[in-house]
Amino acid sequence: MAMHQTLSDIVGSTADASQRMDKFNELVKTLVGSHNVPQLKELVDCMLAEESSFGLFARPVLQQVAEQMDKLKNSELKELAMHTLDRLRGRVVSFEEEDFVIRELLSEVFQAEGDWSEAAKCLAAINMETGTRCRTPLQKGEKYVRIAELYLEDEDAVAADTFCTRAAMVMHEVQDVPLQLRFRVCHARILDSKRKFLDAASKYCDLSQETFGGQICESDLLHLLKCAVTCAILAPAGPQRSRILASLCKDERIRSVEHYEILQKMFLERLIRASEVQKFEESLLPHQKATMADGQTVLERAVLQHNVLAASRVYKNMRLPDLGSLLEVPADKAEKIAAKMLAEQRVEGYIDQKNGTIHFSMGDGNLQQWDRHIRNVCNQVNSVLAKIKDQTAMRDA
Repeated sequence: MAMHQTLSDIVGSTADASQRMDKFNELVKTLVGSHNVPQLKELVDCMLAEESSFGLFARPVLQQVAEQMDKLKNSELKELAMHTLDRLRGRVVSFEEEDFVIRELLSEVFQAEGDWSEAAKCLAAINMETGTRCRTPLQKGEKYVRIAELYLEDEDAVAADTFCTRAAMVMHEVQDVPLQLRFRVCHARILDSKRKFLDAASKYCDLSQETFGGQICESDLLHLLKCAVTCAILAPAGPQRSRILASLCKDERIRSVEHYEILQKMFLERLIRASEVQKFEESLLPHQKATMADGQTVLERAVLQHNVLAASRVYKNMRLPDLGSLLEVPADKAEKIAAKMLAEQRVEGYIDQKNGTIHFSMGDGNLQQWDRHIRNVCNQVNSVLAKIKDQTAMRDA
């Protein structure tokens, strides 16, 4: 009630609206300067009360509160912001800009506390599409990308994907290069979080090889290259991954990237032992260490599939128990892995279950086709040369 009386005294002190506002602003600054959060909360209550006699001043006063709020300590700001947003519930249309500023500040507090989910939810509640204020594509894009980034920090790829999709609807109108990069990195991270490692590796690889007109520092591009290497190693073995590995190994910076040795072994299709990837496993993020339905981790599955592919380059055929010994798993498990890869045409060959053997094709069909193409081109060149020779002879005659 003391705050109500103070506000009534200000209203009664003068008939000049601008002088009243000056006094209201001075009151807000005084309360913020003294960190008097209880009085600030009471001020908000008085301004937003049903049939309040101060309704005429509610919006400019709340605007002043929102602008001065960042001078409070984080705990104080959080308390006042949450109280104000609670009172604004259902009346946001009338206080759109104030709601926007307060949510921005509260989100920063949640981020400082490491509460990424609450920080994202706080920003997600801002009305960006409708309302009295028209937001530019740049403002919308920046906000949606930021929300997606916060959800990714909380390992919530589904929610992040929702806001990344919203950002995609306006990014074609945005010319800001750093924001475009953040959006594309965000998309790659979502693919990574969803364990779509082939697609993620491709996106990361493309991003790491762009210069962006010198607007992105080399260390950030190197980090993207490292992400590409990690996703490529975790990706299912097959022709698609081989193309990505080839692209990565051509990059002149690749030797300076951590885990280059494993990448090189995969590119050269050499066998990899479980003990060799222990250090790499320690560097993985939680979602990259996930255990699949078959009880294997993402890395274990990737290494096993790679070793089947590597074995197919060395052996024409082998007994399934020997394949299991090579992969360091039981024979029946080795058979399941190989059968899945054969069915998906990621390795060529067949399994003879009667004799308990697996037969790999030599994989020289492509080379033979290439030889035929070269022979055909050479024959055509010879034909052209013969015609030129004949025409030259006719002219001389």
